Parts: sequence; C-alpha cells; structure tokens
Amino acid sequence: MSLKLTPLAVALFAIGITPANAQTASGATQQGALPTVEVTATPDATTEGAGSYAARTATVAGKTVQTLKEVPNSVSVVTRDRMDDQNVTTIQDALRYVTGVESIDYGDGTAYFKARGNLLGVEFDGVSMGSGLQYLQQFDLAIYDRIEVLRGPSGVLDGAGDPGGTVNLVRKRALDTFHVSTETQIDSFGSARQMVDVTGPLNKDGSLRGRAVLVGSDGLQSVEGTRKKEVTLYGTLEYDFTPRTTLSVSGGYQVNPISGLDYGVGGVLNSDQTAVTGRLPTSYSRNFSPSWNSSYTSLQEANANLVHRFENGWKSQTSLFYRHELLKADYAYSGEGVTADGLSYYGEQRQRNGYDWFGADTNVSGPVQLFGQTDTFTIGANYALESYTQQSGYVSLNGPYADGQYSVYDPNAVTKTDVPFTYGTNNRVEQYGVYAQGRIHITKPLTLVLGVREAFLQQTSQSILPTASDWDTQAQVNHRFLPSAGVVYDITPALTAYANYSRFLVAQTDTTYTGAGLPPRTGEQYEVGLKGNFLNNRLSATAALFRINDSDRAVSDPDHPDYYVDAGKARDQGFELEVTGQPLPNWNVFAGYTYLNVHYENDTADLTDGTDPKHLFKLWTNYKFTQGPLNNFTVGGGMLAQTRISRGVEQGAYAIFNAQVGYRFNRHVSASLQLNNMFDRRYYLRPPGSFYSVFGDRRNVMLTVRSDF
Repeated sequence: MSLKLTPLAVALFAIGITPANAQTASGATQQGALPTVEVTATPDATTEGAGSYAARTATVAGKTVQTLKEVPNSVSVVTRDRMDDQNVTTIQDALRYVTGVESIDYGDGTAYFKARGNLLGVEFDGVSMGSGLQYLQQFDLAIYDRIEVLRGPSGVLDGAGDPGGTVNLVRKRALDTFHVSTETQIDSFGSARQMVDVTGPLNKDGSLRGRAVLVGSDGLQSVEGTRKKEVTLYGTLEYDFTPRTTLSVSGGYQVNPISGLDYGVGGVLNSDQTAVTGRLPTSYSRNFSPSWNSSYTSLQEANANLVHRFENGWKSQTSLFYRHELLKADYAYSGEGVTADGLSYYGEQRQRNGYDWFGADTNVSGPVQLFGQTDTFTIGANYALESYTQQSGYVSLNGPYADGQYSVYDPNAVTKTDVPFTYGTNNRVEQYGVYAQGRIHITKPLTLVLGVREAFLQQTSQSILPTASDWDTQAQVNHRFLPSAGVVYDITPALTAYANYSRFLVAQTDTTYTGAGLPPRTGEQYEVGLKGNFLNNRLSATAALFRINDSDRAVSDPDHPDYYVDAGKARDQGFELEVTGQPLPNWNVFAGYTYLNVHYENDTADLTDGTDPKHLFKLWTNYKFTQGPLNNFTVGGGMLAQTRISRGVEQGAYAIFNAQVGYRFNRHVSASLQLNNMFDRRYYLRPPGSFYSVFGDRRNVMLTVRSDF
C-alpha cells in the first residue's frame, strides 16, 4: 500500500517534524502538482503577503477585527512586509521603528519599551500578559504575522497596567495552500541566521492545516567579544470542525545563550562621588566586562484558541495561553560610576529566575439592531497569572588599583569567583475582570464607543532566602471600575475625527512607614485626532493630540526615610503624526513623528524616564521597479532621529540613516544588501547613569537572501 502525503507533510517530515494526525491524500494528482484546496478560513487582520505597510484592520483595540478608522485611539501596525523589508528579527528593532515608541536595549538581549512617557504592556494574540514584555527575552519575529501597538491606556480590556499602551504580538497562522519560504542573513559583524517556514493543508479537504518555523542564528555583535546564539522552533495546527468552528493550537521553544555579556559602564563621577558628570572616553564598540560573562535564557509557550461563528453574525472565542521563561546568568559589572582615568569597582552577580504566565480570555461579540442602526457589542472576561521565583547573589571583587578598583579598559583582569545565592523571593501577580465594549451608531456619521471593566488584582510575595517567610500581600485591588468613552465622526468617506477618554490604574508595591501598601496609581487620558484613508485606501494618515494625568505616584516620605507616600503627580502630553502605505502602487512608505512633554509635580523621574526624547522621527521606505532597465530592482532605506536624552550623562540629538538595494532573480529568489548606520554615527541607546550604558550599533552591512515556493 502506498502512502500519499500532502506537500506540507512531506516537507515537515524532511526537517524532522511529524504533524499530528497526518493523513493520506486520496485522489490522483499529477507529479509535482499541488492538490486543490478549499479555502475555509474567514477573513481576518492577517498582513502576510499583502505587499503593503498599511494595515486597514487590527485587533488590539478590541477582541474583534476592527478597521483602524473605527478605533478612537492611536494604533500602529508593523506588517509582515515591513518587518521583511527592514530585515528586523527582534522585538527591540521592530518597536524602535513604531511611532512614539522608545525601545531601549538593556545589554543582555532584553529591552524596556515606552510610549507617551510610560511603560508598555503586552498581549499575545489578544491574551493580556501585563508583565510579560519589559526586561524579558522574546521570541524571534519569524513566528509573528504582525505587531499591533495601541498607544495610551487599555485598562478596559487588559486590566491594571502602565498607561503607555499595549503591544499585541500576533502569531503566524497555518495557511490553506502549500508554501515554503527561507531566509538567510549574514552581516559584517560576523552574524549568520537561517530561517525556514513551511505551511499548508495536512489533509485532502484542507480542514486540517499546519505550519512549522525553524530559526537558528550565531554571531558576534557590535560590542566586541559579545556573542549571541539562538534556536527557535514554532509549530501551529488549525482544524475546522465545521465551516463555522475552528480550533487553533500552537507551541514555541527558544534558547538564547550569550557569552561576553556586557552591561557597559556608568558615567564619570565628580570628586565627592555624588553626581555623574560626564561619559567615559572610549570607542563605541568596547566591551567593559570580562569574557567569562554569560547568560542563558529558554522560552516555552503553548496557546489554544477556539472560535465559533454563528449564523446571525455573532462570534464566540476562547483563548488559553501559557509561557515559561528561565534565565540563568553569571556576570561581573562595574559601578558605582567611573573615575576620570577609568577606574571602577566591580562585583560579580549570579542569577536564576523562573517565570510562569497563564492567561485566559473568553468573549462573545456581534451586531445588534437598535433604532434602525446596526451596533456592535463585545462582552467577555479574562484572567492573568504571573508566578516567578528570583534567586541572586552578589560578591564584591577586589581589584589591583586604589581601594580595590579595576581598570574598565582591562576587564579581563576581573577574575571569576564562586557566588552563592543569598537572596530569593517567590512572587505572584493575579488579576482578572469582566469587560464590555459597545459601538453604538448615533447617526450615520457619528459612532459612540463605550467600554467598562470591573477589575480585580492581588500581588503577593514570599522570601525564600536568606530565610523563608510567610506570603505577604503587596497590592490589592477589588471591584475597581474602569470606564472608557470615545466618539468617531466621519467627516467625509476618507476622513474621520475621533476623541477618547479612559481611566487607568497601576498597582504599587511601595509601603508607608506603618507597613501598609500604597494604593494604586490612578489617572486618565484625553485624546483627540484625525484619521484618513487616501488613494483608494492605499495610504493612511493619523494625527493625534493626547494628555495623560498620572496621580498617586509613590514618592519618598519626607518625614520617614526609606518609606513612601502616594503624593506624586505626572503629566505626559504631546502629539503624533503617522503616514503609512503606498503613495504609488510599487512604493511603500512609513513615517512617524512624536512630540512629547513630560512634567512631574512633587515627583522625580526614575532612570528610565530620562530616556524620553522630546522630538522623535522615524522613516522607512521601499520602491520596487517593475519595468525598464531597473526592472526587478528595489531601493529603500530609512532614518531615525531624536533629540537629547539623559540618565545623568547626556546623549545629544542624533540621526541614524540606513540604505538598501535589492534584486529579484526570479519569482522564487530575491536578495537585498542593507547598509545600517551608513554615516557611522556614534551614540548611546541608553546613556550612562551611575551604572550601565548601551551603545548603538556602529556601521554594518547585512546581506539577506529569501526564497519562496
């Protein structure tokens, strides 16, 4: 008996992945021909293969697909085409080119992300994981279809969290036609990366579909002596029980070992060691850490989504999400500060952190006829749990110079020692709530968007080292009502005006001198804007004005040192402009500008707040020639420019320019050559404070070859 497999099944077996329930394909086909597949998937916001930087829809502002013009909020979408054109493979690089977003590397393969003066939260396919983005390793972007970014509070759908906004990472789905793509990248630092992506039907009628993505990379970095490796595996299956009911499951695994890990150095301290006065003179590729520094991160996740589409237009969906992350690191770093001749104290830090996230979201949505208008309502509930254990130890190292200091110019003189774990905690953050959102059409051009949430949150911790203790409640929120309201007015078919108001809350873990926990930070955002779609919807433009009032912030108690009171206030305000899409059929462009003014009352900025530039401009463009002597060539490039920032040491205004040229050899193979930081601008992504600093990449060249079959 002969076994006949679909093309995807053959490809999966070839790379060593066996699809679950692989079935034989009945019916004869000509050799090399693909079987006929019936498309059963419903339309969604997928951007893969669209050929444009402009996404017309997104899901981050609600639990259903909505056109961006219908959303009374600022939303940006990084499409699969833009990720490919820019050759970005990390969440840091992708968000660095999103309007209004600050992406600040932390030196260990992680970063922190801000918008409108505040940290960003995260969703994975619409399931909220409030603490799952900042300072944490993320999956390679090869597994994602798009990145949606909503700027401003989204507490109605996500619960408690910083008001900067929400990043929604949307995974690739299995396709109903067979497709294989590869991507090979090498750069002038010595890095090499290979990606293989296989998708298609797994049975004859296409009701079962699968996808597998494999990524491996190894290479040196802009900072000398730092080497990062990566292996990523991702797989997903979709099954249509009926034409209206679909179950999707996916899983991912990734490891990221780093050797020569470097957090940089602090700035030069003044004579009495009280303030940072200047940066340390150096090349912008120097590694200030010993070569034995290392870290290892592993990620595993699983996701399931069940969708049923009713005949009356209503839809029910339930999603479950689990992720585990393990971090092991052993490294030496310098601080506090550096002397003018390059001397500093060093200490060795050892860490072992384990994180577990679980999230669930269930909702129903659909149309309702009211007063001759069709309105849309969504009702749901979600739950998020983060449990993590942190263990660390620190040993001061004795150097050969004055008072036991080392020269930061000779970090390999720092010898490794044995560091026991001396500090450890168990932590648990649990939040849940019910929510509702309605789009009510008052008149034909005017829509009212209302949202409500009843929020619950509990944050607890327990010491496990040096001694064990009972669990202690650090923050508690019960029955907190979070409203939002927005209006959308269609001025013309191409131009829409909107306004919104939303409340937020952020749990705080600081305590008063009596031992009581501080109440949550609270506040509101006001935003007005215009959205337009032009040139038959090929080009989109957005302009927005916003103000965020942030109250009850923890500040030091003037009467009781080492304790806090909820007396701080902050105001973040500014405006944003964004243009994205295709001015001409073969020309893609993205441009975004942000003005941000951050003001504090009875409060001071922490170290991350010093990285808020007042002006921020981003651009990327690509043009494909389809005729004449340049047929099959592409040209493109971009820039990022920002004004000064400071964390004690000032980083002056700078602009980074990139250029790219590409060529399509045939319908299956293309290549591009990209020159990054073409004028070799030297700058800090994260300027020095008392500790740490991160250089921006110096000039480099990247060659990318892609194939599609």
